[in-house]
Amino acid sequence: MGKQSKTWLQNAGLALLLGLLSCAYFASPASPVQAAGGGWETNNIMALTTDPGERLVLVDTRKKTICIYKNLGAGQFRLVGARSYKYDVAVKDSAKTPIERGNGVTYLQVKQMLDAAAAQTPGQ
Repeated sequence: MGKQSKTWLQNAGLALLLGLLSCAYFASPASPVQAAGGGWETNNIMALTTDPGERLVLVDTRKKTICIYKNLGAGQFRLVGARSYKYDVAVKDSAKTPIERGNGVTYLQVKQMLDAAAAQTPGQ
C-alpha cells in the first residue's frame, strides 16, 4: 500500500469514529446537571445545609417554596422559616424598591409590587 492510501484510510477511520461519537452524543437522553456542594436534589426537592449542625434548608423547585429548619440535636428539627419564592423569581430589577432599601420584603409585598408594575405596563 502506498503512503497516500494509508493516509486516506486513517482519515476515513477518524471520520467514522467522529460520526459514531456524534451519534452516541445526540442519541443519549439529556440528564440534569448536578451541582457540587453540601446538598442533594431528588424529585424537585433540594436539601442544603448552612453551618454544620445548625440549619437545614429544603427547597421545593416544583412548588417554589423554601423551608428552613433548626437542628436541635438528637435527630430533632424545628421549622423556623418558610417562604414561597413564586413571585421573587419574577422580579426583574430590585433597584430603588423596598427590597433594596430595607430588610427585605414578604411574599405579599413582592406580589403587590409585581401587580402594580403590571398595572402600569400598557397592553397587559
